Amino acid sequence: MFMKLKAILLLLSIFVGVNLYAQTANDSLPYLQHPELPAFRLQMMDSTTVLNTYNIKQGKKTVLMLFSPDCEHCQHMADSMRNHMEEMQDVQIYMFSFMDLYQIKNFAAKYKLNRYKNITFGKDVDFFFAGFYKLTSVPGIAIYDKKKKFVKLFNGGAKIEELLAAIKE
Repeated sequence: MFMKLKAILLLLSIFVGVNLYAQTANDSLPYLQHPELPAFRLQMMDSTTVLNTYNIKQGKKTVLMLFSPDCEHCQHMADSMRNHMEEMQDVQIYMFSFMDLYQIKNFAAKYKLNRYKNITFGKDVDFFFAGFYKLTSVPGIAIYDKKKKFVKLFNGGAKIEELLAAIKE
């Protein structure tokens, strides 16, 4: 009887400890501690201009998307976004990668996203985005409201319907 009680108490302690750790780990995520749109640098496609995301203006919802040109999920998301651009015409979209600018440019052209005035392409030269959002895969998509406050994060992509729903929140 004493051994069973000891085993139950041990399991209960482990369960409580894991839950406390999970709660603490979740609360310590940078984008939850600081829900404002973070300031980081994006090298623009002309290779000389640098945009600091701090300078993104309020008043429109903002989508930040880290992608890799050779990622199938990213390619699918780009295709889906192009097919739903009418629903995102009032959203500022920043798409960026760690890859070389020519690869980003080719990706933008291939999926015809470079035709839209509300989409800006660039390179995350400081590798900021993946670390700040603790991404484990791409695409990584962060949604911000009109006041530059965090709304939602998609780690590893999303269905276009989920993305559109988050934008409408």
